[in-house]
Amino acid sequence: MRKSRKHPYCAPHATWIENLHRHFWRSTLKHLTIIILLLVLSACASHQAPSSAPQEEWLALNRHFISLYTQGDYDEALVTALKEVDLAQSFRPRENADLGTSLNNLGVTYSAMGRFEKARGPLERALAMRKKVLGQSHAEVATTLGNLGELYVAINMASEAENAFIRALEIREANMGPENADLAETLTNLGELYYRKGLLDQSEILLRRALAIWEKESGGRHPRLSRTLDSLAGIDQARQRFPQAQALLEKSLALKEETLGSEHPWLIATLTNLAEVLMAQGMIADAQPLATRAVRIGELAYGADNVRMAIPLTTLGNLMRAQARYEEAQDIYARTLALREQALPADHIDMAISLGNLASVHYAQGRFAQAEPLYERALAISEAVLGPEHGDVAQLLHNLGVVNRKLGNLDQAANMFMRALAIREKQFGTSSLAVADTLEALAITFKDAGDEKASSMYRQRAESIRQQKF
Repeated sequence: MRKSRKHPYCAPHATWIENLHRHFWRSTLKHLTIIILLLVLSACASHQAPSSAPQEEWLALNRHFISLYTQGDYDEALVTALKEVDLAQSFRPRENADLGTSLNNLGVTYSAMGRFEKARGPLERALAMRKKVLGQSHAEVATTLGNLGELYVAINMASEAENAFIRALEIREANMGPENADLAETLTNLGELYYRKGLLDQSEILLRRALAIWEKESGGRHPRLSRTLDSLAGIDQARQRFPQAQALLEKSLALKEETLGSEHPWLIATLTNLAEVLMAQGMIADAQPLATRAVRIGELAYGADNVRMAIPLTTLGNLMRAQARYEEAQDIYARTLALREQALPADHIDMAISLGNLASVHYAQGRFAQAEPLYERALAISEAVLGPEHGDVAQLLHNLGVVNRKLGNLDQAANMFMRALAIREKQFGTSSLAVADTLEALAITFKDAGDEKASSMYRQRAESIRQQKF
C-alpha cells in the first residue's frame, strides 16, 4: 500500500466518516453492526423428555439453526427459527427453556436481517421466559440480555442497552469468573456502547480486557475476537490514529477470512472500516476494492433494499466523494438515506449520518444553501442522541461553520467553530490535528471579518500543532 499523504480533515469541509460502532454509532456502531452472539444448544433441553421424538426434532432444528446463522444464511435461519418456535410451543409446560432458546434465535435472526421491529418481541419474551424458567442469574439469561442490548443499540435505546449489558456483565462475572469467552463478549458489547457515546477511555479499558481474554481463550484464532479488534480500531480511528487502526483492521480481516471464509457477511464491517481508514490516509486506490467487495457481500447476504446495506453503501459513497465523483456519491447517499427512512425512526443517529453525508456532497459542489438544512437536521439529531460534547457533534458544528462562512454568516460561523473547538480540545487534546483544522477555520473566518489579530493568533496555534505532528 502506498504511504499516507494526508488525512481528509485538512479540508475545510471535513468528511464525517461512518465507522463500525456508529454503527454501532458509526455504528456506528459505524457505529449498525452485525450482531455476533453466543448461540448454544439449550443447556436445559433436559427439561423435556430427551428421548421424545419432538424433543429430538427440536434439537436437530436448533443445531441446524446454529449452522445456518453462523454461515450468514439468515433467510434459511429464519425459516428454521420459526419452526423451532412452533415446535417448542407444543412442549409442556407451556413456558419452557427450549421455547426461550427458540425465541432468542428468532429475535437475533430478525436483528441480523435488519428487521428490528420484528426482533424486539421475541427477544423480550425470551428474556422473561428464561428468567422465569432458569432463574434471574442463569448464563442463558445473560445471553439474551446481550442480544437484547444489541437490539436496543440499533433502535436508539441507549439507556436500556447499557442496563442490559451491565446486568449481563454482572451475571457472567459472578458465574464464570474473570476470564471467560462469554464475559469477553459482554465486555465488547459494553465497550462498543461507550465508544458510541464518545466515552473513549472507558470503552478502551473494557475492550482491552476483552481482547486479553479472547487471546488467552482461543490463542487469537476465534472469529469473535475480530469484533473486539474492529472496536479497538474504531477508537484509534476516532482519535485519528489511522496507521494503528489499519493494523488492527487488517488483522481482523485476515482472521475472519481464515475462520469464516471470504464471502461471509461478518466481513462487511471490517471491510468498510478498513476502506475508511485507508481513505483517511489518502490511499484511495487501495480502498476501492474493499468498498466494492463489502457492497457485493451485503447485497448477496441481505438484498439490495435492506437497511443493513446502508453501511457498505455509505463507504462506497465516501469513496466516490473522495474522488470528486459527486453525482455518484449523491445518488448513493440518497439511496442510503431512503433505506434508513424506511426502517428507522426519524431521530435515529444513523439518519444523522446519512443527512451529514448528503450535505457534504452539496457543499463540495458549492451548493451551500442546500447543505445547510441537512447539516442542521443532522446536528439536532446528534446532539439529542449523543450529547452536546460528542466528537461527531464537533464535526457537524465544524461543517456548519464552514457552510455559514461560505454563505457570509461570519458571526454564526465563528460561534460554530468555537463550539467545535471546545469539544475537540476536550475529546482529543489541545494538540490534535482535528483541533488544528478548527483553528485554521477560525483563522480564515476572522480574516474574512477583518480581524487580522485574531486570525493570526489562531493560525499560529494551528501551525504549531502541525509542526509538532509532522
